[in-house]
Amino acid sequence: MEHTDFFSVVEQSWSAPINVSDAAKIISAKFKNLRMAPKIWKRSLSNLKTKIANVKLVMGFFCLVEFKDLSIVEWNFESILEKKLQTLLHHQRLYWKQRGTIKWVTLGDALTKFFHANATIKYRRNLITMLEDDTGSSIVHHQAKADLIWTAFKQRLGVSRFSGMNLDLDNFFQHDVETAALTQPFSTEEIDAVVKSLPSDKAPGPDGFNTDFIKKCLPIVKQDF
Repeated sequence: MEHTDFFSVVEQSWSAPINVSDAAKIISAKFKNLRMAPKIWKRSLSNLKTKIANVKLVMGFFCLVEFKDLSIVEWNFESILEKKLQTLLHHQRLYWKQRGTIKWVTLGDALTKFFHANATIKYRRNLITMLEDDTGSSIVHHQAKADLIWTAFKQRLGVSRFSGMNLDLDNFFQHDVETAALTQPFSTEEIDAVVKSLPSDKAPGPDGFNTDFIKKCLPIVKQDF
């Protein structure tokens, strides 16, 4: 989605004619076409690793003329190359991040080296190395830490005597409630507010598109929804 031509590919694929009349089937068919469009478009793109290597190679030529004053054209060209390299490295980072996520979905529950490596990383991150008791003493042994945690939860979750109900349950039940709003159709403002509040970078749904796609491509797919 960070590619400059991504939105034009999405718009061209989404606007393709569909020979169905039902609104739900139209959206389903357009998403099906949209899943194929990026795969076909990807074949025409240059390899990301090769592009990064070529940009670094060209930038290396400027190091050979470091004792020579650069012209305005050369200076601007070097600046353009630096920005291009930063963009490509950003795309490469996103690629490996997405690839790691997909690999975890497919191999996360399997008993593989990939699973054990992630389990080791999580263990190191979640490991409690030391606890302090009420006296301020440091506890580092595993069994002593387990006993301290068990005692603390036992004290917090102990049985207490019933002293009465602090909540007025009658106020939770309103008999004269206006329910007409529940049957009103969704407004455009409501849909925009829900899409805006969607969390970013989450797992894709059954259609294969995550919330980032809906948020960024909403102007294209909004009318069909």
